[in-house]
Amino acid sequence: MIARFITALALGMTSVSVQASPAADTDFLIPRMSVGEHISNVYSIAASVKAEGFDERVGRNSGSADYTLTKTSPDGTLTFEMDDRYDGAAGTHAVDIIRDGGAVSCYNGSKCAIYTDASGAVYNRLLWGDPPAKLMPGMTWTVTIPQPWELGPAGRQVVTVVHLDDTDGTVTLKREGRAVGLLAKEPAQVTLTKGGKPITLDVTPGQAHWSGYTTFRHGVVISDELLVMRTDELRSKETGPVRATRRRYILLNAAPYPTL
Repeated sequence: MIARFITALALGMTSVSVQASPAADTDFLIPRMSVGEHISNVYSIAASVKAEGFDERVGRNSGSADYTLTKTSPDGTLTFEMDDRYDGAAGTHAVDIIRDGGAVSCYNGSKCAIYTDASGAVYNRLLWGDPPAKLMPGMTWTVTIPQPWELGPAGRQVVTVVHLDDTDGTVTLKREGRAVGLLAKEPAQVTLTKGGKPITLDVTPGQAHWSGYTTFRHGVVISDELLVMRTDELRSKETGPVRATRRRYILLNAAPYPTL
């Protein structure tokens, strides 16, 4: 079954080096679902920029997503009917096709794209790499992430097996990485308020450090939390250089499928 992920190597997105001898068979990271099954989750994300002399800028959002599996393919491609609701915004209904080990999403018939969200419904090999065929607590592998993503720049991270339970197919992984650069879709400027006046500053990103824990059950995300912090230099003609701390985090948990 691990071949489902290996077939996606043509994307050239991750490299994996195993640093410990595995001892237990596992397919904990490969989605095991039947047509008609549901996945639901609730999630939140927060971001802040704090610079000396300025008001701290904070943004938060939350929502829920519900997936019904409508089709599977031998190569591991999953087709879902999806309902997504950001709080304070209109909900969306779409067909979401997830392929290449979770690394590519084809959303509602639009052009397929690399899936750079920090979390989601199922295992994503863009962020987690191609898992070893066997796992044991304490073993690690290294993943090269070739492009900016939601909570990190392009860079390398180490994945550690923290816990596994073969009675119910769950595994908890820790991910931790460091890299310099902007996050996916992050603008190169930020507007902060000083003395009641908004000022737009250019961002020179410093080194980002991210870490967190994720639990999967047969490839489905059960719980996920991840925090990234970065020290930046901000600059405008009015202020000159300003040191700032940026942080962003996500929380996602499995939820009962809605029955209303």
